[in-house]
Amino acid sequence: MKMVAVCIGCLLVVTGCESTADRVQINAQSLHSDAVDGATLAGEIIAGRAGATFARAHAQELQDDTSQIDKNVYDQRLPRYNDLQQLADQIGAALGSMAVKPDDKSLAQSARATLLRLADDAQRMTS
Repeated sequence: MKMVAVCIGCLLVVTGCESTADRVQINAQSLHSDAVDGATLAGEIIAGRAGATFARAHAQELQDDTSQIDKNVYDQRLPRYNDLQQLADQIGAALGSMAVKPDDKSLAQSARATLLRLADDAQRMTS
């Protein structure tokens, strides 16, 4: 019996004991990071410093990350699921538009403004 208690204690230490609030904050921080990185990419597209191949690949990578965060939030049944899901969807859509048209400066400008606004929304969720 004592051995079982020790094993359970070790398992909790190894897997971590994150609270629900911690998981919400971690996912919101990840979305914030993806939005800021996407806004930076959009700025590079606008300035003509990002090639189409790089911009497409990087935007797609960031979009994939937001999709994974969305899945994690759903699987974890976090309290602010709807807010996090909506944020992930909106960030993913802005990134997806850049992945489809990576050399469209007008689209990049619109995506940049959207991503900066969404980054602020994600930042507020971490407070």
